[in-house]
Amino acid sequence: MLAILGSIRLSAQQELMLHSLPDVWHSTSTNPAFFPENKHVAIGLPGIGLDAAHSSDVSYKDIFIKNGNRTTIDFTNALAKLDPSNTVNFDQRIETVSFGIRLPGKFWLQAGHANRLGGSITYPKTLPSLIWDGNAQYIGQTVDIAIQTDISNWNEWSVGLAKGFGGLKVGIRAKYLTGTAALLTDNNRQKAAITTSDDIYQLSLSTNYAFYSSSLISAFDTSGLGFDISLGNLNGKVFSKNTGFAFDLGAHYKLTEKISLDFSLLDLGGVITWKEQANYYASEGDYEYEGVTLPGADIINGSDSLDFTTKLDTLNDIFNFKKTAQEFETSLPVRGYLGGNFDLNKHWSFGLSTFFQKRAESKATVAIGASARWKPIKWISLGAMYSVNERSSANLGFHLVLKPGPVQLYFASDNLLNAFSVKNSPAVNLRTGLSLIF
Repeated sequence: MLAILGSIRLSAQQELMLHSLPDVWHSTSTNPAFFPENKHVAIGLPGIGLDAAHSSDVSYKDIFIKNGNRTTIDFTNALAKLDPSNTVNFDQRIETVSFGIRLPGKFWLQAGHANRLGGSITYPKTLPSLIWDGNAQYIGQTVDIAIQTDISNWNEWSVGLAKGFGGLKVGIRAKYLTGTAALLTDNNRQKAAITTSDDIYQLSLSTNYAFYSSSLISAFDTSGLGFDISLGNLNGKVFSKNTGFAFDLGAHYKLTEKISLDFSLLDLGGVITWKEQANYYASEGDYEYEGVTLPGADIINGSDSLDFTTKLDTLNDIFNFKKTAQEFETSLPVRGYLGGNFDLNKHWSFGLSTFFQKRAESKATVAIGASARWKPIKWISLGAMYSVNERSSANLGFHLVLKPGPVQLYFASDNLLNAFSVKNSPAVNLRTGLSLIF
C-alpha cells in the first residue's frame, strides 16, 4: 500500500524537452534519425529519465507526516484526495552506454543498452480506505478491493541505422528485449470484494482474481501475520529466457535553412514473452465470519494493545492463491513524436512538439509543448517549454546543456517544479545524462 499511495507518481515517459534537443546525443532515444550535426563519433555515458504520475493529487507529504522528531504514517489526507478509481503510471529509463558513428555515404550507425521499468497500477479508493479506517464505514455494502497491474522491467539492446537524402534523414532501430521482472493481472479475473452485513457485522470475502508474475513473486505463504511474499532472482540479470523484439522508426527533414520537421514511432511490435520463473496465481472462493473490523491505522502505526494475528490468518485463507507454471506476454506501449523547429538566428530558436502514447487496452495519452531556446555562447544552451497534457494545462519545463569541448552534459524536465519538489508534488519528470561527441 505504501508503494501504491506514496509512489511520487512514478504517466507516460513523454520527454518533450529532451526531444526538442536533437543536437544532444541522448535525444536519439526519441528519434533514431537524430544525430548531432557535423559530428562523427558519439559515446553515450550513463543517463537516466523518469516520468511518473498519479491520477489524483496525492503526494509524499500527504502520507508521511512529520510530528516533532518522528515521522508517522497517516492516510487521512491522502484518502480525501483520492478518486473512486486511481492509476499510477511510471516509466524509468536508465541508459548505461551507447555509441554512434558517421559513415561514408551519409549513413549513421548507432548501438546501445538501456534498462527500462514501466507500467501502471490501478486501484479503487475503497482498498486503502478499508485498510486504514476499517470496514465499519461500509456496513450493508459490498466494496471492490481488486488491483489491476501491468508492470515490466527489461533490458533493451539496440542497433540502428540512419541515412541522409539531401535535407531528409530517415532512421530505423531494432531492439532485442530481455525481461527481468513482470506483474500482470488477468483482465478476465478481476473480482475481489468484501461485504459487511448490516445484521451482525458479518464479513464476507469473495474472490475470482488472478495474475501472472515472473521474478517479482515466486510464492505465497498465507500462514502467520499477512502474506509472506517470496521474490524471484532475475533482478540484476541482463539476459534471461524472457525475450522479445521492438522497432523504432524516425525521420528528420530540413525544410529550409531555418525550419526543420521531425516524426518518430517507438517500440513498434514490442512484446516480451515471459518463460523464466513465469507463473499464474489464482484465487477463487468465498468466506464468512462474524464481528470483524480492520483498523489498519493501529496495525501500521504499531499499536501493541491489539492482537490481530489470528484474525488476519483467517482473512488470508480466503485468498489462498494457487500457483501454476505458465508463460505469458506483456506489450510495450507504442510512443510517437511529431515536432518542428524554427531557428531565428544563431542565438534563438523556437519549437513545437507533440507526444502520444498508447498502452494495450487503454486510451491514448497526448502531450503538446512549445519551447524557446537561447544559446548565449557556443557551449551553453538554456531553454524553457510550456506544455499541456491530460494531467495539467500548466507545465513549465526547463533545460540546461553544457558542451565544453567534446563533453555534453544536460538536464531537462517537462515540469521543473516537480523535478525539485518530489515530496510536495503528485508528479515527477526529469532527464539527465552525459556523453562525449567528436
